[in-house]
Amino acid sequence: MICRALHCTRSQLFTGLGAAALVFICGTGHSQPEASPQKFEVASIKPSRPDAKAPSDISPSGTVSMNTTVKSLIFMAYQIQEYQIAGAPKWLDSEYYRVDAKPPAGPIPSEQRKRMDQTSERLRFLLAERFQLRAHHETRNLQEYDLVVAKGGSKLKEMERDAANFKLSLGKGKIATRGGAKIAMLVNVLAGALHYPVVDKTGLDRYYDIQLNYSMDDSLPDAGPSLFAALEEQLGLKLEARKGPIDVLVIDHVERPSEN
Repeated sequence: MICRALHCTRSQLFTGLGAAALVFICGTGHSQPEASPQKFEVASIKPSRPDAKAPSDISPSGTVSMNTTVKSLIFMAYQIQEYQIAGAPKWLDSEYYRVDAKPPAGPIPSEQRKRMDQTSERLRFLLAERFQLRAHHETRNLQEYDLVVAKGGSKLKEMERDAANFKLSLGKGKIATRGGAKIAMLVNVLAGALHYPVVDKTGLDRYYDIQLNYSMDDSLPDAGPSLFAALEEQLGLKLEARKGPIDVLVIDHVERPSEN
């Protein structure tokens, strides 16, 4: 997905399609016209299967070609993670769709952040138009974790950033990087694995070689350390649980997609 992972302040991300903000210009009494929402020029949505063999990609121009679930589309559209969604019917996570959408011709933002925001807005419009998605934000007091340096100190190895050769490898019970990674990357991966928010409280701001191996089920004999134990043993980091206010997207209404 668009890095459900890469976050702004979530409550400020999106407040719904077509929201108008009247801005009065001093001395004129007039308001600025509402900006037209970003939307795709054409979009095809067809039922699919999880194992459908077709490329999935979002190009720099904003063309979307994906075999995915509606829940994953919501994650990308609202730039949230799984723990931030509530009220979703089960089919949002079990039924797959082939989504091919093309943006209108026009200039492409040079900044990746702006391209992501543009694509997210188009996806929100698509979800509202074709899936009849209606949702609202709520702040709920949920469990979250602070990632801190363990008592014995960090065991992370500092390294020079090699953006050209950077690679993140994720597998069952494995997190590995090449080319140097920030702690923010690890925090996002941990949040996805735990299905809870993770906040960086380590104070570590360099690039690091991150190699973590842990058991997906530490109840099995010789399964290896749990994620919590592996973090402390291998990286010198620790997860501390607490409760905190979390912005949640509540699904009010959603339907299976309309015909193309």
